[in-house]
Amino acid sequence: MNLIDKYVVEIGKHLPRKQRADISKEIRSTLLDMLEERKPASPESDAVVIELLKEYGEPREVAESYIGPRYLISPRIYPLFELVTKIVLSVVIGIAIVGMAIALIGSSLTGLEFLSRVGESALGLLGSLVTVFGNIVIVFAILDRVLPASEFEPEDWDPQALAAEPDPDEVKYGEQIVGIFFLVLFLIIFNIYPDILRFGFIEENDWDFLPLVLSDAFFNYLPWINILFLIEIGVGVYLIRVGVWSAASRIVTILINLAGIALAVAMLRGPSLLDFIHGDPPGNLARLASIGDLISGIVLIIVIIISGIEIAQMTFRLLNVRYETK
Repeated sequence: MNLIDKYVVEIGKHLPRKQRADISKEIRSTLLDMLEERKPASPESDAVVIELLKEYGEPREVAESYIGPRYLISPRIYPLFELVTKIVLSVVIGIAIVGMAIALIGSSLTGLEFLSRVGESALGLLGSLVTVFGNIVIVFAILDRVLPASEFEPEDWDPQALAAEPDPDEVKYGEQIVGIFFLVLFLIIFNIYPDILRFGFIEENDWDFLPLVLSDAFFNYLPWINILFLIEIGVGVYLIRVGVWSAASRIVTILINLAGIALAVAMLRGPSLLDFIHGDPPGNLARLASIGDLISGIVLIIVIIISGIEIAQMTFRLLNVRYETK
């Protein structure tokens, strides 16, 4: 077997079995014709053949020129694959964060044991993300080879439809203003008028209102709450001023929500945040104290869930922005 035959065989290794014989025959014929044209200029030798093969190209590249590049997931279905991957992974991360928070709330771990549990949860989340991503890849690879190309053909596009599309980076002023209003309201109530809080209940067919006294444990957390609220107000004012979201503002929002989740978890794990009355509450008041603890726990869990959802949304949009700017 001469050098040209070995070259053609090497190309054939990268060709589909059904097309290998025909393409190999065509390449061999082309190479022999090119070599024949060079004979008058120089006698046939290994050096001439080597120079010819170098000019013709590396075997893998030559094979790809006949069959085109091969993909596990082809470009026609890749945009849908990317969208589904981002959504699913964001949901998995959000659910994992909420689940980890709830699990840690019910535990009595402290110090290194608590950090160890968080590390184990993070590793478990990483394993789950890899597994989910692998399953998505397998499903889309199968769909890419089973579904007809017509399933992914774009619909007739009308440029006028762009006018109705909202700008994903545009700041919703109403949403930011309402958010700032409530943050300022909470700051005023918690720091200046905490006694204004009341808990209403019916006793002997009449409404009665009990002062909702915030415990010392709550006021220990209050400086951190103030810092987070003030930073969030600052971000809201900045967004209203510039009018558009940026990668930096989204990252800051993600960090604020992560800090909020950490603070909410600490508050759930700590002492009671409410103190209806001092001393041992008798009768209905004891039940009210238990209900108050339950309500405060539910509120904090809702905060964790909402923060997790916002982190997922911001992460999804941040990844989209980075992809669009490439």
